[in-house]
Amino acid sequence: MPELAYVNGEIMPVEEAVISIEDRGMQFGDSLYEVVRLYDGRPFRMKEHIDRMRRGAEVIGLDLSKAGDLEEILDELIQRAGLKTAFVYLQVTRGVTPRNHVIPDDLTPTVIATVRHLEELSEERYVRGSRAFTRLDERWARRDVKATTLLPNILSRSYAVGKGGYDAIHYEEDGTVTEGSVSNLFCVIGGVIRTHPTGKKILPGISRATVLQLIEKMQMPFAEQAFTVAEMMDASEVFFADTYSEVMPVVQIDSQTIGDGKPGPVAKKLKKAFRRVVIAETGADL
Repeated sequence: MPELAYVNGEIMPVEEAVISIEDRGMQFGDSLYEVVRLYDGRPFRMKEHIDRMRRGAEVIGLDLSKAGDLEEILDELIQRAGLKTAFVYLQVTRGVTPRNHVIPDDLTPTVIATVRHLEELSEERYVRGSRAFTRLDERWARRDVKATTLLPNILSRSYAVGKGGYDAIHYEEDGTVTEGSVSNLFCVIGGVIRTHPTGKKILPGISRATVLQLIEKMQMPFAEQAFTVAEMMDASEVFFADTYSEVMPVVQIDSQTIGDGKPGPVAKKLKKAFRRVVIAETGADL
């Protein structure tokens, strides 16, 4: 099946897709994006992803009313591609205009989307757990907006993956942990699952929300409470939540072993429960 792209009303092979060099998304990173995972050809929680893009658009003053029905656009692209295990990438930029820092009035947004094959993580990765590496958080102050200005994230994740890890863990100068470069982070500290509260410092992840719903349903001890690097290093469990891995246990951070060095019971239970939600909502044969 082909990997396809959508650009402003036209569907084509990915390699044929182009945008203007004067697009503000390319020149300024003046754009938003979402990534939706397909399970057996069916999107998981697409509405939640589109809703988050709408919230981000309100924050930066990007008029999505001119972008068309984003869910219909993605549905058509998914159907045309016919891929089973894939990612859908959606990006909406402010539009095309001669380069100027001041945002012009009445721009028409550029809508870009792709459907591409996904290589799933091996089961062994979950069985043995992953490594992570801490990085000072140097990203912009509105991390709750899923903007395409991702250079600090790219540098952090490249550093972590280059050292054999799954993701980087960002922390602020006072030692407070925020989140990963592509994921939200959870720790089990004193028997309580903790994660950084929502606000401007973290992205309200769709997978994060799914994990929180599962925690509540399973009546696990929980607190939306920030923690420090020192507390994280002493945690009995640490795990990421993101679209790609769903729930990924972390068994080593920098040179520190987490817990007993093996994926813990909380992460294992949540991973299994997350997959049950995916099957129930998409009907995928997994």
